[in-house]
Amino acid sequence: MAQDTRNDAAPAPAAAVRRESQRPAATRTRPAGGFGGPRLKLAVAGTIPGYHLYFENDDEGAIEQLLYEGFEFVTPDEVQMASHIVADADTANRVSRYVGKKADGSPMRAFLLKCPDEIWAEREADRNAQADEWDSAIRNGQIQPDSGRYMPKGVSINLNTQFTKE
Repeated sequence: MAQDTRNDAAPAPAAAVRRESQRPAATRTRPAGGFGGPRLKLAVAGTIPGYHLYFENDDEGAIEQLLYEGFEFVTPDEVQMASHIVADADTANRVSRYVGKKADGSPMRAFLLKCPDEIWAEREADRNAQADEWDSAIRNGQIQPDSGRYMPKGVSINLNTQFTKE
């Protein structure tokens, strides 16, 4: 005797097809930062009050120079780090990222350093001093072709820095 394998239950109703204008709006939530979009490779989550955070490549003594100037290494517990990140054995107490290769082909890391805000402000003022001098010379019309800047033959610079709103 053969068994009857038919399902005597009534078939499920088909899903109603609605026009797009009649469908409820679906909201999509994404985590902060999103997926697949542009992200900063050296971004740091969080801040340290009173300090400026700065990544520096470990190349040609740059780290040593900054340490001499008053910078300090940042430890993972000072900033928000993902709990699943395993620190390298040689940098266990320092935040760092792989950023490429040195000239000799060895791996280069960038270390996260912190600098007191006062020292950072002094460094920025020194760094911007030359740019301020150039801006002043441009505004005062004091740029000379023999000042070490490239100037094609027959070209002169005439800048009108007296902006007036019409």
